[in-house]
Amino acid sequence: MKPPANSFKQQFSSWRSKVAKHNKVDWTEQLHILNTVADLITPQLSIEEITAAIYENVNHLMDAYQFSVGIYDEKEGTILYRGMIEDGKRIPDFVVDAIDENRLASWCIRNEQDIFMNDLEKEITKYVPKKPVPIAGADPKAALYTPLKLNDKVVGLIVVRTIHKNVYQQHHLYILKTVGNFVVRALELAKMQAKPYVKTEGTQKEWRWGNAEQLPPKSKKALEQLTEREKEVLFLLVTGLPNKAIAEKLFVSAGTIKTHTLNIYQKLDVANRTAAILKAIELGWVV
Repeated sequence: MKPPANSFKQQFSSWRSKVAKHNKVDWTEQLHILNTVADLITPQLSIEEITAAIYENVNHLMDAYQFSVGIYDEKEGTILYRGMIEDGKRIPDFVVDAIDENRLASWCIRNEQDIFMNDLEKEITKYVPKKPVPIAGADPKAALYTPLKLNDKVVGLIVVRTIHKNVYQQHHLYILKTVGNFVVRALELAKMQAKPYVKTEGTQKEWRWGNAEQLPPKSKKALEQLTEREKEVLFLLVTGLPNKAIAEKLFVSAGTIKTHTLNIYQKLDVANRTAAILKAIELGWVV
């Protein structure tokens, strides 16, 4: 029976047909490595474990000095990188603003297109106005970005970057796309997007600020790092309001709320809305 038009089997066959045109590459070995990657990835693995498993294998296929998977949260407009690896070492998690016009990851997500650069200095303006300062890791010289889709909806992206120039060929992008298919199906990235912490059945819990004077010294000191506006935004996050509703309530733009939320995440050392809410409750700021 012929597989469905969009089946993984057919996508893999299409990739194999294209890369087979490159006579100088040992495709038998590369297909073997890709199959090894597929066997390693299971739905039970965390994104950090999957990233580590892929990294070691992808380095046999291309220069993957940096390798990372970003999860796109459409509601918050953020891209969360978890488990990024550079030169064999784990990089702390970080968040990118998905509407930042000067970030390559944001361009990839917004335009739902690949990024292919062998000389970042010369080619960067094809995608963004100027070369961005890296949020984490070394300053790359070449890079490949490809969006991850589930049911025709972008749910993240997969990235390889290196400190060397002129190392990538077109078949490397095909390899990255294939690995991306493994990742998106194994993790079901759409289900990993942050969900509101507050759920109601019948009546909604009415949150209130705790007594700051009664907080432990460490908790009180952490709270003092937030501005008054950031405290307002954090409280509204706890109540379950999306960014757009918070912006309307505070009479500011959605972009301003995005900036406040990212500042809150940084000060609380968390990666997303759910983690910020849980930490605010854990610290006794809201009850």
